[in-house]
Amino acid sequence: MGELSESGGSDSGSRKYLQFIGTGITLGLVSFVGYKLWNVVRKTQRAVDSLVRKSTLTESDSDNNKSAAVPVYVMCDLDVTAVPISKLRRQFRALKRAGVTGVMMDFWWSKVETEPGVYNWSIYEPVLQLAQQFELKVQAVMSFHVCGECDGDGVFVPLPEFVTNLARDQPDILFNDEFGSTSAECLSFGVDHERIFPSASGSTASRTAIEMYQEFMTSFKLHFSALMPHVIEEIQVGLGPSGELRYPSYSLSKWTFPGIGALQCYDIYLEDELRSVTGSPPPRNVVRSYNDFPDNTLFFAQDNGTIFTAEGKKFFMAYFERMYRHGEDMLSMASKVFSGSGVKLSGKISGIHWFRKHPSRASEAIAGYYCSEEFNSYGKLAELFKKYNTVFLFTCMEKKDSGEGEEAMASPELLVKETSEFAAATQCDYGGENALEFKDADSYQMILDQVDACQSRGAAFKSFTLLRLDDNLISWSHYPIFNRFVQEMSK
Repeated sequence: MGELSESGGSDSGSRKYLQFIGTGITLGLVSFVGYKLWNVVRKTQRAVDSLVRKSTLTESDSDNNKSAAVPVYVMCDLDVTAVPISKLRRQFRALKRAGVTGVMMDFWWSKVETEPGVYNWSIYEPVLQLAQQFELKVQAVMSFHVCGECDGDGVFVPLPEFVTNLARDQPDILFNDEFGSTSAECLSFGVDHERIFPSASGSTASRTAIEMYQEFMTSFKLHFSALMPHVIEEIQVGLGPSGELRYPSYSLSKWTFPGIGALQCYDIYLEDELRSVTGSPPPRNVVRSYNDFPDNTLFFAQDNGTIFTAEGKKFFMAYFERMYRHGEDMLSMASKVFSGSGVKLSGKISGIHWFRKHPSRASEAIAGYYCSEEFNSYGKLAELFKKYNTVFLFTCMEKKDSGEGEEAMASPELLVKETSEFAAATQCDYGGENALEFKDADSYQMILDQVDACQSRGAAFKSFTLLRLDDNLISWSHYPIFNRFVQEMSK
């Protein structure tokens, strides 16, 4: 798709259109609104023009190195059902006009299953009808986690009440850290197969966590089968905190960037499982707080940290493998639930880029992504996703190494390179998201550059989902830049 450039004949019409519109708006504002707003429009036009000027490819170079088109989706408000339909209609119309393929929306567990085994999808029907009206495809996220513990979460959505009530009496159904604190972000992997959750009223049987997730997705498929796959074309399987396959090691209520976080394996279920694998309980005194740096700990210090010993490697392999088994249980089950529906599956892997350049890669290891000279979690996860024909979604596509600060030893660029290479090697479909909201041309350009780089490595880049839909995205001051980005992705 190249860069946001002036080269290429198919590009000239849209560029002239933007220049024409920019000129027309400028003249109108000069005449009727005044200098202040006119100056804003000038800045917007300069932003569009700066994207145009970035290309260094000649027209023949662009043809020879042409990348495959990548459809763009836009993530809806986290609680899309609270947005007035009139507002959504205006936003969806603008997305369609820009050439966006579709939208992503969360289907929250607690909003649907308010009582055990009872599902009410009615609050989502008007939004899906509107998407169908504008011929926008839908990426449906099966959201089995809490909303409110991730940077950028603007709303709070809890776990179902019957789950939180049970957690008050049995806190070990949630992840626990070594300080005795629980994480309410999602259920522990340790209860995947523990028959302790209530069923529908009148039933004497209890359910496992995996069975609850399965029944939720089965109900979704039955209720919305008429919309699959021509409207609902993708199911993102919720795999953990923020929907990602990882441990909740850096919840916002306990953590500040760029702290390495804390292990989440001290509930009775995970402790027992890990002890049975390693022969000893999970390590203690790993960190002093969620905000430690690697070299402030004995466990991750680059000279002689425990993570580099046989004992440390054995633990982190087991820690990863327990997360991996949860991912396999979920993807295996989801592939069976949606078999024959025509939808594709996707799963998200978090872009934990801070301390990527540290030898321990501590932040990643604590979240479950253990990597060493002999072992790489991302390669194993790419193999898993390929096995179940699941798109490997990766975040932080907009981030540059230079923007993260030296103390963080961060490298989002290395992570994108690493994960896309594993996707290419395993022939696993790959997709991307931005980690945080932005409204600047440089971030759009970075995404274009990353997509081109991923495709040049052989990755099958299936889609990009932009976070997030709001009125600023489609405002007259930003829409030309967004529109230009969508055009470039579609080439």
